Amino acid sequence: MKAIIACEKNGGIGHNGSMPWPSQSEDLKRFKELTLNKTILMGRGTWESSDMPTPLPDRQNIVVSSKDLRLPEDVIRLDHINYRTLVEDFKVDWIIGGAGLFNSLLDVITEIHLSHIYESYECDKHIDLIRIHDEFILESSVDCGSHAYEIWKRK
Repeated sequence: MKAIIACEKNGGIGHNGSMPWPSQSEDLKRFKELTLNKTILMGRGTWESSDMPTPLPDRQNIVVSSKDLRLPEDVIRLDHINYRTLVEDFKVDWIIGGAGLFNSLLDVITEIHLSHIYESYECDKHIDLIRIHDEFILESSVDCGSHAYEIWKRK
């Protein structure tokens, strides 16, 4: 299973339900190209984020939430995470956030596409950059001006 996520230099991915840095058009374009016509998995906070249109068009959207949500008919809600179900039944291609879901599935993620923002921003949600550095190998990194686009593969 792969993950695609953006964070600031300290691993922060969000503040008060939205991204704390200015929109990165190149990053959003890449995100769309990679996830289009794929199955994406997100937590409730990502689903409810003011930064994200929901559902993301031309993708199978799956939301993990123990709360009963009013979702469009074509969006699937799972009340708990079961790796076997995610892989075998739903064939999830990408985990797209948030921090809690990402960190809880880090053991089963095989590849991370990380947009690493160079600046520091105030954040209240963080991914575990130390675990990423310990358990993954940086396969490639491209300087995109305001951020590096990195691909990490499990050791």
